[in-house]
Amino acid sequence: MPDFLYKARETEGTLVQGTMVADSKEEIIEILQRRGLLITSIEEIIPKKRVLKQAINLSRGVSLSRRVKTDDLCIFSRQMGTLLNAGVPLLRSLSVLAKQVSSLPLKNAVEAIKEDIQSGSTLKDALDKHPKVFSKFWVNLVGTGEASGQLPSVLEQIAEYFESSGELQRKVVSALVYPGILFSVSSICIVIFIVKIVPVFAEMFSGFNADLPPLTQFVIDLSEFLKKFAIPIIIAIPVIIFLTKQFLSTEKGKLLFDQFRLRLPVFGKMFRDIGIANFARGLGTMISSGVPILYAFDIVTKTVGNKVMENALDIIKESVRDGKTIAEPLEQSGLFPPMVVLMVNVGEETGELADMLKHVADFYESRVQVMVERLSALLEPFMLVFMGGVVGFLVMAMFLPIFKLVTTFK
Repeated sequence: MPDFLYKARETEGTLVQGTMVADSKEEIIEILQRRGLLITSIEEIIPKKRVLKQAINLSRGVSLSRRVKTDDLCIFSRQMGTLLNAGVPLLRSLSVLAKQVSSLPLKNAVEAIKEDIQSGSTLKDALDKHPKVFSKFWVNLVGTGEASGQLPSVLEQIAEYFESSGELQRKVVSALVYPGILFSVSSICIVIFIVKIVPVFAEMFSGFNADLPPLTQFVIDLSEFLKKFAIPIIIAIPVIIFLTKQFLSTEKGKLLFDQFRLRLPVFGKMFRDIGIANFARGLGTMISSGVPILYAFDIVTKTVGNKVMENALDIIKESVRDGKTIAEPLEQSGLFPPMVVLMVNVGEETGELADMLKHVADFYESRVQVMVERLSALLEPFMLVFMGGVVGFLVMAMFLPIFKLVTTFK
């Protein structure tokens, strides 16, 4: 529990100050008010040991980032499952893992979970107190594992799920990194050319006392516009980005953006396949771990990463609640290909739904991987040709008047 420094006054006005250990400021306020003191200030004392501990953690390679990476959770789950499978008690396993994790938020969460379990809490309830670290997917699967006595195997399944989804995400990001960098660097170079180089040519052309070609005049006008409104544009860009982020954080914004993504040529198909893979992998993992189907839908709906598909899955869940099969509303949604509907239908009829969903996930993950590799192979030369065309356009626009002048002299 943290230490707090408080200052207060007695009814006679005498200043009283001291330190007190408590769970929160509210607890100290309640204690001091019972003593009849008038509180003037309460501050938490941050011990030098805590600062020193953070410095030691940093020197040991412990990340102080507030965000817990998927890889960190994956390793934690895998290691914990291995320790429990080897017969190491839960508390001992948590103690060992708390010394090994490289993420400070995860490390703090593991230490707090260990204390909660020592106080008599279940692992599921202890995990549930850290929603920023452990998602509902995590918590519910662990709860199922605890109830069934299959916690080690459930942790292995969690690790496999995050490894598969993390690998897919990494491949998509890595395929788009190079084209993105190329586009950004080229755009900066083009802006510098227009703002800095074009005005030099414009000043030179002004001495010709001749009409400039329309192409050249357009580039010069663009350069003057950018120079004139440079400050408003620089201010407007972050404002527009902020407002766009705010809009996309709303339900309507997410829905419109995801509808737009699914309608994109080529990329729309890839985004849909990623959503199907996430849905199939998540639902298959939860069903195989013993999570009830309706509750599994509640959790998995939030993992597909697409609001349009989330809405469709909500409708499917309600149909299942009414006693229908999953395959029927899945087909009616229009978002899932016939192969997915057929595999789910076969899985429901044979009682092997979890296995069928995992086969669907494997198929669509491999399909996305192939698509990403092809897009990456196509995007790089396309970006080079596009940027080369833009640079060629600008150079031609600047040299056209010179060619015209040389021709006139001849």
